[in-house]
Amino acid sequence: MKPDVVVVTGAGRGIGRSVCIEFAKNNVPLLCISKSDSVLETLKEVKKYNSAADIITVDLADFNATTAKLNQWLKKYNYRKIGVVLAASVLGNKFNVSAFDAKEWSEVFNVNLTGNFNVLGTLLPRMMENKYGRIVAFSGGGSAYAYPIFSAYSASKTAVVRTVENFAEVLKDKGDFAIAALAPGAVETDMLKKVRSFGAEVKTTVDISEPTNFVREFIFSDKCNFSGSFVHVRDDWGNYLNSNKELSGKDMFKLRRIDK
Repeated sequence: MKPDVVVVTGAGRGIGRSVCIEFAKNNVPLLCISKSDSVLETLKEVKKYNSAADIITVDLADFNATTAKLNQWLKKYNYRKIGVVLAASVLGNKFNVSAFDAKEWSEVFNVNLTGNFNVLGTLLPRMMENKYGRIVAFSGGGSAYAYPIFSAYSASKTAVVRTVENFAEVLKDKGDFAIAALAPGAVETDMLKKVRSFGAEVKTTVDISEPTNFVREFIFSDKCNFSGSFVHVRDDWGNYLNSNKELSGKDMFKLRRIDK
Protein backbone atom coordinates (compact mmCIF):
# COMPACT_ATOMS: atom_id res chain seq x y z
CA MET A 1 0.00 0.00 0.00
CA LYS A 2 1.50 3.32 -1.04
CA PRO A 3 1.01 6.24 1.36
CA ASP A 4 -0.30 9.54 0.02
CA VAL A 5 2.99 11.24 0.92
CA VAL A 6 6.33 10.42 2.54
CA VAL A 7 8.11 12.92 4.80
CA VAL A 8 11.91 12.47 4.91
CA THR A 9 14.32 14.21 7.28
CA GLY A 10 18.00 14.36 6.37
CA ALA A 11 16.89 14.53 2.75
CA GLY A 12 19.88 16.56 1.58
CA ARG A 13 22.40 13.75 1.41
CA GLY A 14 23.23 10.10 2.08
CA ILE A 15 20.48 7.64 2.84
CA GLY A 16 17.89 10.39 3.15
CA ARG A 17 18.52 11.55 -0.41
CA SER A 18 18.61 7.98 -1.70
CA VAL A 19 15.25 7.26 -0.07
CA CYS A 20 13.69 10.39 -1.60
CA ILE A 21 14.83 9.38 -5.08
CA GLU A 22 13.49 5.86 -4.58
CA PHE A 23 10.05 7.12 -3.62
CA ALA A 24 10.09 9.56 -6.55
CA LYS A 25 10.72 6.60 -8.87
CA ASN A 26 7.57 5.05 -7.40
CA ASN A 27 5.63 8.27 -8.00
CA VAL A 28 5.02 9.00 -4.31
CA PRO A 29 4.72 12.68 -3.30
CA LEU A 30 7.46 13.85 -0.95
CA LEU A 31 8.30 16.39 1.69
CA CYS A 32 12.10 16.63 1.83
CA ILE A 33 13.49 18.22 5.01
CA SER A 34 17.12 19.25 5.43
CA LYS A 35 19.21 21.77 7.32
CA SER A 36 21.26 22.69 4.27
CA ASP A 37 20.59 23.84 0.73
CA SER A 38 21.85 20.46 -0.46
CA VAL A 39 18.18 19.48 -0.41
CA LEU A 40 17.86 21.50 -3.63
CA GLU A 41 20.03 18.88 -5.34
CA THR A 42 17.74 16.19 -3.97
CA LEU A 43 14.74 18.08 -5.35
CA LYS A 44 16.43 18.31 -8.74
CA GLU A 45 16.92 14.53 -8.79
CA VAL A 46 13.35 13.90 -7.60
CA LYS A 47 11.92 16.11 -10.34
CA LYS A 48 13.52 13.88 -12.98
CA TYR A 49 10.77 11.39 -12.17
CA ASN A 50 7.99 13.99 -12.31
CA SER A 51 7.20 13.30 -8.67
CA ALA A 52 5.39 15.93 -6.62
CA ALA A 53 7.73 17.25 -3.93
CA ASP A 54 8.08 20.06 -1.43
CA ILE A 55 11.15 21.02 0.58
CA ILE A 56 11.63 22.54 4.00
CA THR A 57 15.04 23.92 4.92
CA VAL A 58 15.31 24.03 8.70
CA ASP A 59 17.59 23.00 11.55
CA LEU A 60 15.74 20.20 13.35
CA ALA A 61 17.35 21.39 16.59
CA ASP A 62 15.19 24.52 16.25
CA PHE A 63 12.02 22.81 17.43
CA ASN A 64 9.74 25.85 17.17
CA ALA A 65 10.79 26.69 13.61
CA THR A 66 10.46 23.06 12.53
CA THR A 67 6.98 22.72 14.01
CA ALA A 68 5.82 26.01 12.49
CA LYS A 69 7.04 25.11 9.00
CA LEU A 70 5.54 21.64 9.18
CA ASN A 71 2.18 23.02 10.31
CA GLN A 72 2.22 25.45 7.39
CA TRP A 73 2.84 22.55 5.04
CA LEU A 74 0.06 20.45 6.61
CA LYS A 75 -2.42 23.29 6.05
CA LYS A 76 -1.65 23.25 2.32
CA TYR A 77 -2.49 19.58 1.81
CA ASN A 78 -5.09 17.05 2.85
CA TYR A 79 -2.81 14.01 2.79
CA ARG A 80 -4.38 11.19 4.79
CA LYS A 81 -1.90 8.31 4.67
CA ILE A 82 1.54 9.58 5.72
CA GLY A 83 4.85 7.75 5.73
CA VAL A 84 7.74 9.16 7.77
CA VAL A 85 11.47 8.49 7.40
CA LEU A 86 13.61 10.01 10.17
CA ALA A 87 17.04 9.92 8.53
CA ALA A 88 18.59 13.18 9.78
CA SER A 89 21.72 12.57 11.83
CA VAL A 90 24.84 14.28 13.10
CA LEU A 91 27.93 12.44 14.31
CA GLY A 92 29.50 14.90 16.72
CA ASN A 93 33.18 14.94 17.59
CA LYS A 94 35.50 12.25 18.84
CA PHE A 95 34.81 11.66 22.53
CA ASN A 96 37.35 13.09 24.93
CA VAL A 97 36.70 11.59 28.36
CA SER A 98 38.85 14.18 30.12
CA ALA A 99 36.94 17.11 28.56
CA PHE A 100 33.27 16.18 28.57
CA ASP A 101 31.33 18.61 26.37
CA ALA A 102 27.69 18.73 27.49
CA LYS A 103 26.85 21.34 24.83
CA GLU A 104 28.01 19.03 22.05
CA TRP A 105 26.03 16.12 23.48
CA SER A 106 22.95 18.32 23.59
CA GLU A 107 23.47 19.32 19.95
CA VAL A 108 23.74 15.67 18.88
CA PHE A 109 20.62 14.63 20.80
CA ASN A 110 18.69 17.67 19.57
CA VAL A 111 18.99 16.41 16.00
CA ASN A 112 19.28 12.62 16.17
CA LEU A 113 16.59 12.08 18.78
CA THR A 114 14.48 15.09 19.76
CA GLY A 115 14.60 16.88 16.42
CA ASN A 116 13.56 13.84 14.43
CA PHE A 117 10.79 12.86 16.81
CA ASN A 118 9.57 16.45 16.94
CA VAL A 119 8.84 16.04 13.22
CA LEU A 120 6.90 12.86 13.93
CA GLY A 121 5.11 14.50 16.85
CA THR A 122 3.97 17.38 14.67
CA LEU A 123 2.62 15.00 12.03
CA LEU A 124 0.97 12.59 14.49
CA PRO A 125 -2.34 14.43 15.01
CA ARG A 126 -3.04 14.14 11.25
CA MET A 127 -1.83 10.54 11.23
CA MET A 128 -3.93 9.54 14.22
CA GLU A 129 -6.98 11.28 12.78
CA ASN A 130 -6.66 9.01 9.76
CA LYS A 131 -5.55 5.97 11.80
CA TYR A 132 -2.55 5.28 9.59
CA GLY A 133 1.21 5.61 9.67
CA ARG A 134 4.40 3.94 8.51
CA ILE A 135 7.49 5.23 10.31
CA VAL A 136 11.19 4.34 9.98
CA ALA A 137 13.78 5.84 12.33
CA PHE A 138 17.50 5.17 12.06
CA SER A 139 19.63 3.72 14.82
CA GLY A 140 23.28 3.15 13.96
CA GLY A 141 26.73 2.50 15.34
CA GLY A 142 26.65 2.08 19.09
CA SER A 143 22.96 1.20 19.34
CA ALA A 144 23.78 -2.42 19.99
CA TYR A 145 27.26 -2.22 21.49
CA ALA A 146 29.73 0.18 23.08
CA TYR A 147 30.97 2.84 20.67
CA PRO A 148 33.08 5.13 22.86
CA ILE A 149 34.82 6.98 20.04
CA PHE A 150 31.49 8.69 19.27
CA SER A 151 29.75 8.41 22.61
CA ALA A 152 27.14 11.13 22.11
CA TYR A 153 26.12 9.65 18.77
CA SER A 154 25.99 6.16 20.26
CA ALA A 155 23.85 7.26 23.19
CA SER A 156 21.45 9.19 20.95
CA LYS A 157 21.00 6.26 18.59
CA THR A 158 20.36 3.85 21.47
CA ALA A 159 17.71 6.29 22.69
CA VAL A 160 16.13 6.18 19.21
CA VAL A 161 15.68 2.42 19.59
CA ARG A 162 13.89 2.73 22.93
CA THR A 163 11.78 5.65 21.67
CA VAL A 164 10.63 3.55 18.70
CA GLU A 165 9.63 0.77 21.11
CA ASN A 166 7.64 3.24 23.18
CA PHE A 167 5.87 4.74 20.17
CA ALA A 168 4.95 1.24 18.97
CA GLU A 169 3.28 0.49 22.29
CA VAL A 170 1.33 3.76 22.28
CA LEU A 171 0.21 3.45 18.64
CA LYS A 172 -0.59 -0.27 18.45
CA ASP A 173 -4.29 0.18 19.25
CA LYS A 174 -4.71 3.51 17.46
CA GLY A 175 -5.09 2.18 13.92
CA ASP A 176 -2.92 0.83 11.11
CA PHE A 177 0.48 1.92 12.41
CA ALA A 178 3.92 0.36 12.10
CA ILE A 179 7.26 1.78 13.26
CA ALA A 180 10.78 0.37 13.22
CA ALA A 181 14.33 1.39 14.15
CA LEU A 182 16.69 0.42 11.33
CA ALA A 183 20.40 -0.24 11.73
CA PRO A 184 21.41 0.50 8.12
CA GLY A 185 24.94 -0.87 8.25
CA ALA A 186 28.01 1.14 7.30
CA VAL A 187 27.09 2.95 4.09
CA GLU A 188 29.69 4.92 2.12
CA THR A 189 28.49 8.43 2.96
CA ASP A 190 30.13 11.67 4.10
CA MET A 191 29.46 10.61 7.67
CA LEU A 192 31.38 7.35 7.20
CA LYS A 193 34.32 9.34 5.83
CA LYS A 194 34.32 11.36 9.05
CA VAL A 195 34.16 8.16 11.12
CA ARG A 196 37.26 6.84 9.36
CA SER A 197 39.06 10.16 9.68
CA PHE A 198 38.82 9.87 13.47
CA GLY A 199 40.38 6.41 13.40
CA ALA A 200 37.26 4.30 13.92
CA GLU A 201 37.42 0.81 12.42
CA VAL A 202 34.87 -0.05 9.72
CA LYS A 203 34.91 -3.81 9.16
CA THR A 204 32.22 -4.18 6.51
CA THR A 205 30.10 -1.85 4.43
CA VAL A 206 26.72 -2.18 2.75
CA ASP A 207 25.52 -0.63 -0.45
CA ILE A 208 23.15 2.28 0.01
CA SER A 209 20.52 0.30 -1.90
CA GLU A 210 20.08 -2.06 1.09
CA PRO A 211 18.68 0.45 3.61
CA THR A 212 16.85 2.20 0.77
CA ASN A 213 15.11 -1.04 -0.17
CA PHE A 214 14.16 -1.71 3.46
CA VAL A 215 12.61 1.73 3.80
CA ARG A 216 10.64 1.33 0.56
CA GLU A 217 9.30 -2.10 1.50
CA PHE A 218 8.44 -1.06 5.07
CA ILE A 219 6.70 2.16 4.07
CA PHE A 220 4.74 0.33 1.34
CA SER A 221 3.82 -2.64 3.55
CA ASP A 222 0.19 -3.63 4.15
CA LYS A 223 1.14 -5.44 7.33
CA CYS A 224 4.18 -5.58 9.60
CA ASN A 225 4.78 -8.18 12.29
CA PHE A 226 7.76 -6.45 13.88
CA SER A 227 6.50 -2.97 14.69
CA GLY A 228 8.58 -1.50 17.49
CA SER A 229 11.61 -3.63 16.68
CA PHE A 230 15.25 -2.78 16.19
CA VAL A 231 16.09 -4.30 12.81
CA HIS A 232 19.44 -4.66 11.12
CA VAL A 233 19.25 -4.19 7.37
CA ARG A 234 20.53 -7.75 6.90
CA ASP A 235 18.08 -9.38 9.28
CA ASP A 236 15.49 -11.68 7.72
CA TRP A 237 12.88 -8.93 7.85
CA GLY A 238 11.29 -9.68 4.48
CA ASN A 239 9.47 -12.72 5.83
CA TYR A 240 7.57 -10.57 8.32
CA LEU A 241 6.17 -7.94 6.01
CA ASN A 242 2.77 -8.57 4.41
CA SER A 243 2.49 -11.99 6.05
CA ASN A 244 0.98 -13.65 9.11
CA LYS A 245 4.31 -15.14 10.20
CA GLU A 246 4.93 -14.33 13.85
CA LEU A 247 8.32 -13.44 15.29
CA SER A 248 9.65 -15.94 17.79
CA GLY A 249 12.84 -17.29 19.31
CA LYS A 250 16.02 -16.49 17.43
CA ASP A 251 14.09 -14.53 14.83
CA MET A 252 13.06 -11.87 17.33
CA PHE A 253 14.51 -8.52 16.35
CA LYS A 254 15.56 -6.71 19.49
CA LEU A 255 18.21 -4.53 21.06
CA ARG A 256 21.27 -6.75 20.53
CA ARG A 257 22.75 -6.04 23.95
CA ILE A 258 20.34 -8.62 25.41
CA ASP A 259 21.13 -11.31 22.84
CA LYS A 260 24.28 -12.57 24.57
